[in-house]
Amino acid sequence: MKVFATLLLLAATATAALAAVPAPNAGCSQPGQYCNGGTFLCCNNRQCNNNVCP
Repeated sequence: MKVFATLLLLAATATAALAAVPAPNAGCSQPGQYCNGGTFLCCNNRQCNNNVCP
């Protein structure tokens, strides 16, 4: 039973650690993706052009 509890604790810890890592470039639109110059901004301070990031 101790082995099961230990494995469960390790799995829960690993899951929590993975969930805490943010996605790369979260919060900005990559080139070719939608942008609107307000809520959806392009990464790397690029200017939105016709609602698409260059």
